[in-house]
Amino acid sequence: GPSNIEWRDAYKPDAIGQPLAKYPGRRPKTVQKVIEDAKGFYERIVKQRHENLSANHYGTSSFDPWNVVMYWWWYFPASFVCPHDIQRVGPLADGGKWICGMSLYEEKPRSKCVLYSFGVNRETRFEGEMLDRTDCEIWAYDASVDKMGPETDGRPHVQFKPYFIGLTDHVDAQGHTWKTLRTLMKENGHDWIDILKVDIEGSEYDTFAAIMDDFPDVLPFSQLQLELHVHESHVSFPNFLNFWERLESKGVYPWWTEINLNPVFSGQRPWASEYCFINTRGGKKNLLIQNYE
Repeated sequence: GPSNIEWRDAYKPDAIGQPLAKYPGRRPKTVQKVIEDAKGFYERIVKQRHENLSANHYGTSSFDPWNVVMYWWWYFPASFVCPHDIQRVGPLADGGKWICGMSLYEEKPRSKCVLYSFGVNRETRFEGEMLDRTDCEIWAYDASVDKMGPETDGRPHVQFKPYFIGLTDHVDAQGHTWKTLRTLMKENGHDWIDILKVDIEGSEYDTFAAIMDDFPDVLPFSQLQLELHVHESHVSFPNFLNFWERLESKGVYPWWTEINLNPVFSGQRPWASEYCFINTRGGKKNLLIQNYE
């Protein structure tokens, strides 16, 4: 019958199957449509998370977030989408990042592209490559070092301040300056950040509690590169779950993850993982949610 037509085509080397245009799922979609579809897929994952939490007795003393059959990171898959090209920027090893829409930043005029980096330490190969390939301005903060690494130190378009980011603006007992993201953006005259990169060794939960309080409707960044630390000294599972679901409630979803296996080499659990998130809100300020013309 007619259903055999595709098979007959497939045997001819010059006509494999039907042209892709014949399959509705393959038609080019707008960026907005890709995002809307992804929200539908993502709801299924959230439902599965809650089913798994119940099945593993979450909320009772028998819940073990490091149960080998269903451990911590498996409740939080990076199952959203980046609706653009994805490129690895910086080193292949620790410190490199997966950037959503890198080609868009390479095309942008500098006045429009802003990158904030918290917890730079001296590992600045990612920031160095961003400076080499784009006209982004980089605002970097870390009170544990007095300057950035050699890839960025002293280059134009980079501002470095020895501050920590956190829950409130204060100076701690060691004399370190802490500031909230809202305060820093106000000082710098910014209302939007294109790429927010955060690796602050467990302080991320306080930091994001402040960010989500200070920006109740729309978080002020297009994408977030975040290393999450879940050692018991950093966060409890219920607090982590609350942090994660609060981010989701703001329309910020994970599309890539990379578990940091360094702790495993010394016989520990894999208590750190890199995640990439996209913000699905922000209107015209958010480059990543604009349709291609």
